[in-house]
Amino acid sequence: MIANLHNGIGRTETIHSMVEAELAAADACNLALRRFEGRPEAKELRRIQQEHREAANELRTHQGEARTQNGRRSWRNLAHSIASLPQRLSSNVALRSLTHAEDECFRLYKDAVFEKDFPVECQALIWSTLLPRLEAHRESLSRLHRDG
Repeated sequence: MIANLHNGIGRTETIHSMVEAELAAADACNLALRRFEGRPEAKELRRIQQEHREAANELRTHQGEARTQNGRRSWRNLAHSIASLPQRLSSNVALRSLTHAEDECFRLYKDAVFEKDFPVECQALIWSTLLPRLEAHRESLSRLHRDG
């Protein structure tokens, strides 16, 4: 990802990828919620889903006007594909899907915060808010895996 900033893909596309990863994580939460409906775990999953939506909205403020469509991977498409699987999908698989989306968010954030040409305000948002949230999500998901 760091090389992408120097190869012309740019900060707007990087931020867009982070927004897409956050939305994919929210979609993966929705999938997991289907498996945990009526169970105590659903409350935690709803909180995580809401925080991913908030993160996407916060990142959008740093995105700028221009957005190109070339060469972008859409993590949301992946989440929608997973959501279309048969309803027999186990709770464990749903949680793994969400964990994968969380990991993708983490990877994108880690790359961005160490890039010297990345907007300082966006790096501050990532360090102060988004990474701590992801860490809390990881702990919650680990607990759900263990207890589930």
